[in-house]
This record gives sequence, C-alpha cells and structure tokens, in this order.
Amino acid sequence: MNILSIDFGGSSVKYGVVDENAAIKESGRLPAPLASPEVFCETVKTLYNQYKGLIDGIGISIPGNVDPDSGVLSENGVYKQLYGKNVIRLVQETCGLPAAVENDGKCGALSEAWMGALRDCLDGAVLILGSAIAGGIIKNHRIHSGKWFNDGEFSYQVMCPGDYTKWGAAFMSVGMLGITYKLCKMKNLDLSIQDASPTLRMLDQTFASKFPASQQEPGRIRADGKQFFQWLEEDDKDAQKTYEEFIVTLGALVFNTQICYAPERIVIGGGISANERIVPDLRKELDRYYTGMGLGERMRAEVVRSRYLGEANLLGAAYNYFLHHEK
Repeated sequence: MNILSIDFGGSSVKYGVVDENAAIKESGRLPAPLASPEVFCETVKTLYNQYKGLIDGIGISIPGNVDPDSGVLSENGVYKQLYGKNVIRLVQETCGLPAAVENDGKCGALSEAWMGALRDCLDGAVLILGSAIAGGIIKNHRIHSGKWFNDGEFSYQVMCPGDYTKWGAAFMSVGMLGITYKLCKMKNLDLSIQDASPTLRMLDQTFASKFPASQQEPGRIRADGKQFFQWLEEDDKDAQKTYEEFIVTLGALVFNTQICYAPERIVIGGGISANERIVPDLRKELDRYYTGMGLGERMRAEVVRSRYLGEANLLGAAYNYFLHHEK
C-alpha cells in the first residue's frame, strides 16, 4: 500500500509517497497554500493528479489544533482559512480517496513510534526543535492527545516563574524563532530579512524594551540555525550566551517531562538537533539535576536523537493514516 503524505508547513508543503515499510519513494516541495480553502484543495488536487493510480490514500500533517477522528481544524497554526473546516472531508471530496489528518508535531512523534527511536517503546516523548517546540507524547505506542488535543504543547512550558508573558515560555529560548529574535536584538540585525520576519516584528512590539536601543543602521545578516552554530564555533559572546540559555532551558524541559510522565525514552528531533553537540550537552545538563537532587538511575531520562529530521512529518502522516485505516 502506498500513501501520499503531505506535510503542510508555514512556508512550504513537503510531500512524498510512503509505503507500509516507511520507505519514501518520491518526494518534493511546493509553496504553502495559505490564501484560502480553495487554494489548499488545489494543492492537494495537483499532488493527487501527479500520483493518481499509484496511491491508495492520503495522509495529512498540518499545524494547529486538529481532531484526528473528526478531521476538524479548530485553532492555532498558520492555516487560519481552514479553521472550523473538516480537513479529511475536504481532501476526500477533492480526490475521492480515504484520508487521515494529524497535527504536525504529533506526526513527528508518530514517525518515531513507527520505525524510529521509539519503535521498541510503549511510552515515549518526542521534542522537535524547530521554529518553536513541536512533538508529542506516545502512550501504548499511540499518540496521547489530551483534552482538546493539546497534549505535547512543549513550547508553552513555563521556564521563568512569575513572568506571565511569552518571554518566559520555553520556545523563546529553545525554538529557533526565539533564538533568532534574541540574536538579532543583541547584534542589531534587521528583523525584516529573517525567516518568519512578521512574527519576529510582532515579538519586537512587546519585548524591544528588554534590549538597549541602537542608533546605528541594522546589519543585514540572516541569523538562522547555520549562522548561529557558526558563531558558536567562532566563540562569539552573543551566540555563547544564547546557547547557554538554550541548553539550560532544554534541560529543564526534558527533566520536567521525565519527572511528570516517566517515559521509557525521550527523543530530541528537528533541525537544531542535527548539530552533534546538542544531545551530549543536554545529557550533561541533565546530570547536574540528577546529581544535585540525588536522584537514582530509575528517575533518569534516556535521551536519544531522532532517527528522522526533515522526513519525520511525512512518515508520521502515513503512519497516522495506517492507524486510522487498519484492516
């Protein structure tokens, strides 16, 4: 059986044909269809026509609060034009094939449960470090959705008690969005040329006062992940400070996840995790907690890096399809 997996992101759409053994046979990318439900359906139709006769169903990964059983996308995420819409029905009416849908972070978690780092675990947690912190909780080898399907929203764990704004949320220190914003302000870089610049400018309306104002023209360097780690290698002080905040916050996030849920394994994924130093530095930070609190081995997290990076959501969308259409 072959499934057309479509991962609807904020800037682009990734797609691929995935079989029951988690092999991606073909893949590609298109612009994100954010304008209207009709444009969304046109993108689905284009991909369906490309693989018509070769696929048996369609799996959708999408940001936001989505009910995987009813298919309704209710809020959050960038596909505002689909709020209140039944995504499963839209896809089925467009293509005439059965479909399934799940939140993008939860698709990433499902990929690890299927053939990835949680394949041999009943219970696990997956943290996907991207623009923010996606992921999910795996319980009995399935996604645990929680009330209103909000389980696994790691981005909003409180890291600064007493700070009731987004500044104290985990994504501001661990997500690339928050890292980019802080580096831009420290180095007086132009927010308008950065990835997700509208969101960065929105953050700046609230948090600009946390940084000294500069009278100089802002620099036009893109403070993306590649540049961030290059600065680290060059012992740049701003990058070092930002990285220290990143590891301390990620350590607290993983430690709290382990203490609250006690999964068999915690998987760290996403583009940032591709850097070889992340997981070793995270383990060192966790050891500081274990040693300081005198915790034994049974209280400690087993932390591993994801098997998948850019392909995780495609594989998870296919696995979610198989779970909802099991024979």
